[in-house]
Amino acid sequence: MKNLSLILASTLLISCNQWSDDDSAKFLEQCEKTKWEKEFCDCAIEKVKKEYKSFAEISDNEKQMADILLDCMIKKNKD
Repeated sequence: MKNLSLILASTLLISCNQWSDDDSAKFLEQCEKTKWEKEFCDCAIEKVKKEYKSFAEISDNEKQMADILLDCMIKKNKD
């Protein structure tokens, strides 16, 4: 029983630190509303998922988010 409780608690903690499908959909929806190309949005979400634990965490880190978007713009211009 003790092991089961530990496994459940670990699973909950791990799942709280990952992007859900809903988080990804929200991000892509916001990105597409800006009229950016799909390639740009794909670049941005890839980088954002590595940097932040969830969609909600982005709003607390607007400066870093701007840097990520700028990085994707530079990458797009190089291609």
